[in-house]
Amino acid sequence: MNRNFIFVFILLASLSIVNAIPIPHKLLKRTTEFKQCKHSPMPPPLSIVISPDPVVSGNTETFTVSATFDQDIPDGTDLTVFFGDSITGAIIGDIHRAPMCDNDGCPKAGIQFTKTLDYSNVPELLPNPYDILVGIMINTDVLACAIAPFIFE
Repeated sequence: MNRNFIFVFILLASLSIVNAIPIPHKLLKRTTEFKQCKHSPMPPPLSIVISPDPVVSGNTETFTVSATFDQDIPDGTDLTVFFGDSITGAIIGDIHRAPMCDNDGCPKAGIQFTKTLDYSNVPELLPNPYDILVGIMINTDVLACAIAPFIFE
């Protein structure tokens, strides 16, 4: 009986110690959060999911963008993705584009659309801090955009 009591006491003490140990923050899965760009007039918000998340340098990153616009998207509009240096504002690597219009036509007002873009060869040396910028643009006009800032700790 005494051995059982000691065994249960040691087991409970061990479990409480293990539960009290903090998990290092590096092991916690954090998703990339995109914020709407500050632009006037305020464009519609973009919902963006990236895969893999977080970004892996040198690999292909898939951006899935969804939104609903108040107006029809004109022909010639592109989904644009690039990496930028937060401090200097310089573009890092290439600017990748995908046309918003396809064989089914262009996205219509009031109807949610989803567009996917594969960004191959994510830049190897990303500075600290850096940004990921996603925009829907026609020529130099920004119809909508979102930004995800990254700071390494």
